[in-house]
Amino acid sequence: MLTVLPIQSKDEQKELCSLCNVDFNIDAFAYKAADGDFIGICQFYFDKGIGYIQNLAYAKGADDTEAMIIMLRATMSFMHRCGLEASVLCEGCMPQNLRNMSGYTKNEDGIYTVNLKQFYGHCH
Repeated sequence: MLTVLPIQSKDEQKELCSLCNVDFNIDAFAYKAADGDFIGICQFYFDKGIGYIQNLAYAKGADDTEAMIIMLRATMSFMHRCGLEASVLCEGCMPQNLRNMSGYTKNEDGIYTVNLKQFYGHCH
């Protein structure tokens, strides 16, 4: 059974980042996805009312695309519930196949972004 949960311990977050070969950001929030085995991590942060996806990364040997997109949606939903109107993908934060399925679109500045209010239909 798939679980997507917030990571409560910075030690665990650091360890899981290492398993996914991404830089640990002590100031970032993070979710983890698992189905008995660890699948991946999503680190994200807020700055000036915008949510930033720092990385959405698979664990070594994992390839569950659906689980990764579910984890991304959980992150986006959390940002929306926190009152953020927009989310941005940091450059190189995820594999292209995940970015293509993410719902984020490239703006005129070449930045992948999503309007969370529109994405979630103004619901709370």
